[in-house]
Amino acid sequence: MPRSIRSDAVKPGRRNVRRAAGPWAVLILALSAGLAWRSPSVAAATDHADAPGIDWFAGDVSAAFDAARAANKPVFLYWGAKWCPPCQQLKSSVFSRSDFRDKAGQFVAVYLDGDDPGAQKWGERFHVLGYPTVVILRADRKEITRLSGGMDLSLYADLLDAALGDVKPISAVQATLRSNPGALTHGDCQRLAYYAWELNEYTDPQRRSLAAHLDAAARQCPQLTRAERARLTIGAATLAPKPPPALVAEVMDIVADPALGPRTADVLEGLEKNFFSEVRARGAQVSARFLGDWSSTLDRVANDPAVIDADRLAAVGMKLKLIKEWSTDGKIPDDAAADARARVAAALAKPSEPYVRAGVVNSASLVDEQLGDEDALYALLQGELKTAKAPYYYMADLAEIEEHRGHAEAALEWYERAYRESLGVATRFQWGSAYLNALLRLAPAERARIESVGVAVIGELDGPDRIQARTRLRLEKLDAHLRQWAAANGAHQALDALHARMQDICSKLPNDDAGRSSCQRFLSAA
Repeated sequence: MPRSIRSDAVKPGRRNVRRAAGPWAVLILALSAGLAWRSPSVAAATDHADAPGIDWFAGDVSAAFDAARAANKPVFLYWGAKWCPPCQQLKSSVFSRSDFRDKAGQFVAVYLDGDDPGAQKWGERFHVLGYPTVVILRADRKEITRLSGGMDLSLYADLLDAALGDVKPISAVQATLRSNPGALTHGDCQRLAYYAWELNEYTDPQRRSLAAHLDAAARQCPQLTRAERARLTIGAATLAPKPPPALVAEVMDIVADPALGPRTADVLEGLEKNFFSEVRARGAQVSARFLGDWSSTLDRVANDPAVIDADRLAAVGMKLKLIKEWSTDGKIPDDAAADARARVAAALAKPSEPYVRAGVVNSASLVDEQLGDEDALYALLQGELKTAKAPYYYMADLAEIEEHRGHAEAALEWYERAYRESLGVATRFQWGSAYLNALLRLAPAERARIESVGVAVIGELDGPDRIQARTRLRLEKLDAHLRQWAAANGAHQALDALHARMQDICSKLPNDDAGRSSCQRFLSAA
């Protein structure tokens, strides 16, 4: 049974963004083509004492590729954040394994924190957004693979072996997938089976095409295990805008298989409404059987002692969510609720190091959310503030709870405190944006306050290579929210100071900065 690592959402406040990456989501965002780009000058993180055991490269990212070329080694690049609980799980559950550390020694290992100078520029170049991200690349900077999360942790070392043995760029594998799935090698098929297809953005025609190709690969790939073949099938069903009946039936059989369902739980959680609609269209009896099968799969995960505590609790939370969404009244039976509470209490009572604790708390909060127990969730998160390495991570959730309770000023106090106490360039803009958006929602008449906070938050982007990757996307969303607020409140003049501050930042960016266009568009002609 897999012991897995779930990826973190890309913005503060888990209560409303968990599905952004999926409850059993992957570590990595898929990339559709090999990369070949110029080398930005980017400093590597200066302190990696929180991830011991791996010989992290001591220079910047460009120098790491130079070293890889000289040593004829691939590059193992880890991108994370100090506040991210799944990053802590990755360090404590994967990086700490002796078999993984032994394999990692055959790579040039690079640790890049999202708040390091220029880190967001690398995120833009790699097309990655979520923490944590692990990418294996050749010395010529072409991607070999990206390791999927949610799998048996022993597979990480195996997949590193595969990357060492086959350095064909993933772009070439994908080209074969599109043109002739029957020509895929066993190694090609394994890489495709563990790829995070569902996290890329696709048009419906692209989704249909990729789904058909993955379905063909599942049928034609040589020597795959049942689990690997099932992952390709599930990937096809996830991507298909309207999964064909035969594909729906295959996935339902996977869910019903007591051995196969738990081994593919991470990718099963990527299934979307279009798939569930097809299941429901088969009638109440079929739907009930599917619900029972999936509940049993999650029970097996939750009861497996080989699964880390954080993911056992996550399975409990997802079962509760499943029950609510598929029941007629949206209620959780008393016995299921009592069992969930007991599991949370037992997991939280275990002594654990801070890295392990962060993942357990993250999953426990999911259970409390599904139970609708805001008081328990509030007490849990508030209690973590005293010992958490990044307490502002929990403050955003406390703010959301107060907002849901209708306590606007209390919510704003938590949002403001989270921003004030956050650390790091990208992180401060992330939590600052959350605070500013909260003001737009909860205090729309306070124009002076919104303007003052807005100018401060935008000021976090004043510097090179900051309006890229996560920060670029967040800035674009903030632009839309500010425009909507101004239109609804007749407050267009309040945006003048924000626009002026951003234009000052834009004027300092070189023409080839990937964030320059987003910077120039911000509140332009608002």
